[in-house]
Amino acid sequence: MTETQWKDEVALISARLKEREALGNKILNNPSYIAFSLKLIQQQDPLLATNAAYGLDIALRKDITLLKPYLKEFLEVLDRNTIATVSRILAKSCELLTTAHTKNNSIALNKKEQQQLVTRCFDWLINDEKVAIKVFAMQSIYNLVNTEPWIKPELKAQLTLQFENSTAAFRSRASKILALL
Repeated sequence: MTETQWKDEVALISARLKEREALGNKILNNPSYIAFSLKLIQQQDPLLATNAAYGLDIALRKDITLLKPYLKEFLEVLDRNTIATVSRILAKSCELLTTAHTKNNSIALNKKEQQQLVTRCFDWLINDEKVAIKVFAMQSIYNLVNTEPWIKPELKAQLTLQFENSTAAFRSRASKILALL
């Protein structure tokens, strides 16, 4: 399938789980579609970026290692995205990525990649974002907490600062992470 054909395919899906899963399974069967999806997300057309992210989300939840060859492009997309729905999906992918790096070593992240992820996740945590994005971001930061000495105190400070005025979901994850810090 060409990039144009993939774009047409992505444009046709809705937010229905069945359609997102079908798109995600196509990515699983042909991981080169990850590059096409990342390009669509980077273009920031709300419909195409969101639909491409839906398919990517399904595929990466099943096999995050598919992202390895496209890590540079993924990190570029993190910095350029401004669509809230896509941010939630990217934040979840960051959590999966950092877990794969720290827990089972299935993806090796170099120092620069770790720094990019930590920086983006702190931006999400500090800024006015939806709670799901913040929860995925705090977990990603925690997963990389031992990579730099400043991360632990900064994460603790941010979680403590936001704790009282946050949602139950935020407080639940934050309290678990604070207990581990």
